[in-house]
Amino acid sequence: MKNYKIIHLINADTTGGVEVGAKLGRIDCLKYMDYEIKYIYKIGDSWFTKFIKLIKVIKILLRETKNKDNQNLLSSLWMSHIISLIVKIFSKNITWISFIHNSNYSNKLNYLVCAKLTLLADKQVFDCYSTSKAYNNKINKNRIVNYLFENYELKKFDIKDWSTREYDFIIVARNTKQKGFLELENFCKHIASQYPSRPKFIIITNNLKEIVNLQSLKIRLQYTCEINFKINLPNNEVLKYLTKSKIYFCLSHFEGFGITILESLLSGCFIITTNVGEQKNYLLPERRLVIENLNDFKLDVEYIYKNGASEENFNRSKEFLFNKVQTYAKSLYKVISENN
Repeated sequence: MKNYKIIHLINADTTGGVEVGAKLGRIDCLKYMDYEIKYIYKIGDSWFTKFIKLIKVIKILLRETKNKDNQNLLSSLWMSHIISLIVKIFSKNITWISFIHNSNYSNKLNYLVCAKLTLLADKQVFDCYSTSKAYNNKINKNRIVNYLFENYELKKFDIKDWSTREYDFIIVARNTKQKGFLELENFCKHIASQYPSRPKFIIITNNLKEIVNLQSLKIRLQYTCEINFKINLPNNEVLKYLTKSKIYFCLSHFEGFGITILESLLSGCFIITTNVGEQKNYLLPERRLVIENLNDFKLDVEYIYKNGASEENFNRSKEFLFNKVQTYAKSLYKVISENN
């Protein structure tokens, strides 16, 4: 193998799926290439501080890649795409690879940067088929780089005692409009009205009150269901809570590959999701219910308990996933080595 270098440029070190996936992916990628993650700023920085750090990162990247071969700059999220374009203009020996993660545009800036500016990259990759089709209305299977990792040891995930797990429902997502948090209260009420007992929810997110004030939500719903929440947990702690939960739900309308959906599958959760993103291609119907319209959504508890507790069903779902999806490191290595 050639000695390729990848610098994965990301806005900030947060607990979001892109950031967590990059850290997990680095472990796999080091078997194939030199893989470094570089963050532009820290959470809490002012816009002035972010701008100063943006200039500093550009200077560092130009210095580090000067007169070096097989240098690849992998950009994720809008600010890193902008920096990568500037670096590419002044450093002709670097290969810029834009990495697109969402299957929908959240705003006009996101559309302009992710759908238009990234077309200037040397190579463009997508986190799943759904994202690829959403951005350019076509699919190139050689440019799909999924966040699925070789270091997910399937033996550490099991489904024993599914029906006695501590939490009935779990969501792992940023407290944002894009992740469906504006529908969170309505979802909890709707589910509680159909569940055979008072449901116990665990919400794992990045912020107590960015879009929804979770403290207030807990008080408003105290007679309807039990609301618990955890803030900014590391990935190993998130996995522990997933294996303590029966049902994972996703309310996002902007999902691509959806790393937490994958992890909930491997953790033995039954899954309730919106019909966006890649999960419809790698999830068996026996382990999933789809929300088409929340107000009309029927919670089929009998179906969930029958399939959620089935070990045979769970094992088939894992095999189906790994047959459908190529791992991150191998697919990324294919992209950087092509035409070199």
